[in-house]
Amino acid sequence: MPSSRFTVPCAAIALALVGPVAHCAPAKAAASHLPAGPDDQPDVIVLQAMPSEAAGPESLVPPVAAPSRPDAPMPTSLQDLIVAALNTNLELRAKRLDPAFNKLTIDEAMGAFDPMFNFSSLATHDEHPQNSVEFLSTGQLSYTYEEDVLHYQAGFSGVLQSGMQWSVDTVSERANNTFNREASSIFHPEYTSISKVEITQPLLKNFGPAANLAEVRMNKSSYSKSIQDYRETVIKTVADVMGAYFEMVFGQENLKVKQEAVSLAEHLVDENQHRLDQGRMAPIDVTDAQERLSEAQEELILAKNFLAHRRDTIRELTRETFVASAGDDEWFVDGSNLLHEAPPLSRWLLLKEMFDSNPGYLANLELVKQSDIRLSYARNQRWPSLDLKASLDYNGLSNGWSKSYTDFENRPGPDWTAGVVVAIPLTGRVERDRVSEAKIRKTQALFNVKRSENELLSAFDTAMRDITAAADRIRLVHSSVVLAQEALDSEEKRLESGLTTSYNVSLSQKDLSQARSRELATYVDLNKALVQLYVLVGILPKVEHVAVKLD
Repeated sequence: MPSSRFTVPCAAIALALVGPVAHCAPAKAAASHLPAGPDDQPDVIVLQAMPSEAAGPESLVPPVAAPSRPDAPMPTSLQDLIVAALNTNLELRAKRLDPAFNKLTIDEAMGAFDPMFNFSSLATHDEHPQNSVEFLSTGQLSYTYEEDVLHYQAGFSGVLQSGMQWSVDTVSERANNTFNREASSIFHPEYTSISKVEITQPLLKNFGPAANLAEVRMNKSSYSKSIQDYRETVIKTVADVMGAYFEMVFGQENLKVKQEAVSLAEHLVDENQHRLDQGRMAPIDVTDAQERLSEAQEELILAKNFLAHRRDTIRELTRETFVASAGDDEWFVDGSNLLHEAPPLSRWLLLKEMFDSNPGYLANLELVKQSDIRLSYARNQRWPSLDLKASLDYNGLSNGWSKSYTDFENRPGPDWTAGVVVAIPLTGRVERDRVSEAKIRKTQALFNVKRSENELLSAFDTAMRDITAAADRIRLVHSSVVLAQEALDSEEKRLESGLTTSYNVSLSQKDLSQARSRELATYVDLNKALVQLYVLVGILPKVEHVAVKLD
């Protein structure tokens, strides 16, 4: 990946697992809030975090205006936090190794069909006395038989996906023994060569690619499942970061609300003290204002503590080692990704996408596929063994290595063998039990898929209801904020005219502060509900323009 594509924020937090693995790149706008179909999904080991300012309508949290301070440090974006978390998450690093491991097992299983070259070279010496039968049968030439043999063999062998075992080899021997040393011997020493082709083809048991590629298909399914497990971990990591991000945005904004409440309470104390000095107000009104100030200051302390906890949570998620360094209490996040209203959602499109993209569901489907492979293989193994065997060879004899091969021409034709070999288990108990076991495993896998479907549909309905409820609450709470502000303005005017008490003004200030905090909380609830929905559908990284690749 060219280094010029790195932007400063991402390059600063990207931690390489195998070279550079994280970068920021412009995102392309989409025509829908849903990402493209499964064919456009990246292969899962390069991480891309697309800038939120380039996000189109498919973004989960479209950018909105963010409050800024001229003297504030540069805020950390949500995309930078996601990239940092994906590059430092130890569970994700471990999960990333599973697909690589399973890919190797596929190559190992295919290696069973690679041809093999065989070669052997042996020298033997044999010397033994002949018994009576041997002595008489050899013409009573010698009581002791002595032989020196040089043996060479070379060839190729292998197995085809149809199950055929084949071999092509040649054998040459040089024999120097008691008999061929005699003058009457035709050759001394004797050179014998044989070239042979042999095949064994199963016709029932172990016949065909379905049986012989079972291990390969199992390993491919395991590889696909490991990809889904990895995607699930990625989605979980992104969801955890986004949840912590939304809560930190709430903490930042809530801190501003509480600081404003303290300012209002301090102003009320000053105004009441001034009126008391002028004799226009009783001391109890100053006490009421001071009580409200103490309450607002307590709320401010709690807000600061909440924000500090959320900073710690984000440090834990985005750093390999949790260390609080100098200045950590000063940094904040860019709150522009906090959505204030629900985007339009297509229930049926999301349901379809959920069953096409949810990693847990797809992993369960792979388990069903594996159970089908086991069952098919177990049924094949119930057949009796019926193998077709055939061989074809030429042989030669002479007084030299090459002459023994040219002697093939003196043979009227090759030697050959053909026939079948049958082996039938008498009980077949083992094979029957393995078929039954495979059927049970498949039934279990189908039950798990059905259970997964029910859980997903239930969780999907819950997430959709949570989004609707959060959107309704936002409208209501926003109205309560407006009404609380109007009530405070009215009470302040009445206090100025002496028509109300400082206690009522303090209550109005408290109501306004609490309403603003509730409004922020409803925004967080809405965004968390959307994150949960996209987690279920399995498209959260796509929605946030984060691509995770394994190649």
